Amino acid sequence: MSFEPFYLQEGNIYAVPALHYTMESAATVNAAFHEIKPNVVAVELPELLELQILHAASRLPDISVIQATPEKDRTIYFMAQGTDPAFEALRLAAEKGLSSHAIDLMGDDDPFIHEPLPDPYSIQRIGMKAYYEAYLASCPQVTEADSKRELYMARRLKELSFRYDKVLFVGGMHHVKRILELTRKNAFETPPLKTVVPAQVLTLTDKSAREVMAECGYIEQAWESARGKTFPDRQKIWLELLKEAQLPYEKESGVPFAGYHIGNILKFARNWAFIRGKLLPDLFQLVTAAKSSVDSNYGYHVWKLATDVPFLKNVDNLPEIELSPDDVWGSSQKLHFQLKQSGHKKGFFSRRKKDSGNIKLTPVGPFSLCSYPPEDVQIETFGDHVKKKGVSLLSEEGARTIPFSTSLEDGIDTKETIRHRPERKLYVKTQGKPPGEASSVVVIFDEDDTEEAYDKEEKFPWKMTWIGEHSQESDMAFYATPMNQDLVGPGISRSIYGGFMLTSPPRRLMNVWEDPDYFGLKTKAEVLLAAAIDYAVKPIIVYVAKKAPRSKFKAYAARFGKKVVFVPIGQLSPVTLNKLRAFHVLDSHERRGSADDYIF
Repeated sequence: MSFEPFYLQEGNIYAVPALHYTMESAATVNAAFHEIKPNVVAVELPELLELQILHAASRLPDISVIQATPEKDRTIYFMAQGTDPAFEALRLAAEKGLSSHAIDLMGDDDPFIHEPLPDPYSIQRIGMKAYYEAYLASCPQVTEADSKRELYMARRLKELSFRYDKVLFVGGMHHVKRILELTRKNAFETPPLKTVVPAQVLTLTDKSAREVMAECGYIEQAWESARGKTFPDRQKIWLELLKEAQLPYEKESGVPFAGYHIGNILKFARNWAFIRGKLLPDLFQLVTAAKSSVDSNYGYHVWKLATDVPFLKNVDNLPEIELSPDDVWGSSQKLHFQLKQSGHKKGFFSRRKKDSGNIKLTPVGPFSLCSYPPEDVQIETFGDHVKKKGVSLLSEEGARTIPFSTSLEDGIDTKETIRHRPERKLYVKTQGKPPGEASSVVVIFDEDDTEEAYDKEEKFPWKMTWIGEHSQESDMAFYATPMNQDLVGPGISRSIYGGFMLTSPPRRLMNVWEDPDYFGLKTKAEVLLAAAIDYAVKPIIVYVAKKAPRSKFKAYAARFGKKVVFVPIGQLSPVTLNKLRAFHVLDSHERRGSADDYIF
């Protein structure tokens, strides 16, 4: 969508319908201002607060809040943000050296109407003209307070039209059309006497700015970058936010951020927005989706990055005020983060880390490398869960609905029964019978395609085959980050899986990475899948990855009476997957006695 100016006109008065505190509306005001080239600007803000409003506008992009006390026991707050269309108009006027005025009455309540419309993102798609026409079709009823304010603003615009050639008025969609119609009047009632309203311009504390701003800090930054150049796309801004939050999350967790997380977050947030009658999620929905689709730590990084306000400089040393969302907007939603913290042994670990330069991982023999037992339990439990899920999916594929005869089978199928209501029959579900159980599991976090390795380094060059230590452990083959890359203690290394394969019963697996039968395969993931098929003693092989394997592997498995069941990795818990991806390698079995002091 390009900068397509839209405004209403009555004589030399040009009115831009606006949605308060929305970036898209501020962009339409910016476009209209440069199209009209006015001599004066008027905005729908209280005239009694004009001095404070102009002061706040002059501080942009720094954030201000105007505190007004029209009555002894009532305080009103006006947020001065760059993404508000009224303050954008005042800011443009100041930049061009034009006169500007606030021309509204001080209302008894919050003067901003909360329009019952979809979110402003549709402006970016269909333009303000179509958006405004759709609004007029469902315009709320006019109240007595609306009529008083509109008449007063029409009078002030009429006065300005006599003094200036072009008057630009920025007002709420609810009012602008009627205000322009009222400017046709030749006479107006005497306005009410002006009273003094105690008011002051303040700035927000960092904590308050994160919580009470109408548009979050990340949107403010995007608007400042796009202002006057291009129409900002909120959808792309949200996507950039999610991507940018990956870096601090990976640095903190030490686990690579899987690409499929973004798709899950966007799908979650989009569906939630649709349920609420919106086109795009708001910040609360986006952060909740990030927290639910990945974990609390990632959700926290998204929130922290989104609410950061780099423009909060306060170079003129205004008093700071601590406000809550309830103070400004009257209601709020709360979101709690259960952040993963370092263990209670962190201080002890830090003391040992003083001589970290001397830490080495030197196996005492070719077969001395071993795993960390608690992680063995986790991965075996996960493998069992995935096997059950694969078998369950295969059963669902074979499920069917049949007319009830002598048995309810797996329960009544209500949907089919209603569809066949004229037949006056009950329909029941019957689950398919899987061909057997699963004994091999392949989990691929990152394919690390070796065909592309010629122009970049492999991310997971370490390839290993491990044999189960007892009957309850599976044999394992995996590829991961280098063994000596991240040493966390003497003889203890931390690595990240690119992918792994589990197969049981144990003590059967040869070194799959040096098996000539697999030399012609394209990726490490395909090597693991081929080995899983070959070493499976039961007919089902479960393959967990971002994308399904090539059909040749399913055909290869079918030759031996086996079946590959694909499970999209996005269907599994991201919290569990993150725990599994990082694992530790010890240089000897004796090292297990001290490993707890370094692994947490």
